[in-house]
Amino acid sequence: MSGRVLRKQRALIVDDSEVLRRLIEMCLRPVGFEIATAGCGSEALEVAASFEPDLILLDIGLPDMTGWDVLAALQDSEIPAKVLILSGYEDVHTEAKRLGADGALVKPFRNNELREVATKMVAPAFSDTAEASTPA
Repeated sequence: MSGRVLRKQRALIVDDSEVLRRLIEMCLRPVGFEIATAGCGSEALEVAASFEPDLILLDIGLPDMTGWDVLAALQDSEIPAKVLILSGYEDVHTEAKRLGADGALVKPFRNNELREVATKMVAPAFSDTAEASTPA
């Protein structure tokens, strides 16, 4: 094995509902994610810069700015995280794709659906890790 130190995949959960943030955290932590949370857009941008997430789960309806505004700010930054939009609107997939998000889920979603989508979104990082530690 190489001398690289492997770390857990990091997810930032951004939602104005503390209950939903905790539920998503309880869903993702058991499959290996290190979790940080934010309750508004400005906090999300600050946490994303310091936490360096691999995945950001982003609600659209935030109290200080929209999730779309946060997405645009993330795209302008040096933060290479994948962004999964979470919304109660059925047409969120079209808008998310148009605005450059990496994926979208309509609320309410099932825990297994969220886990599957989240792990697939960061799967290339897991694959790179596996290849780096597998002898040729």
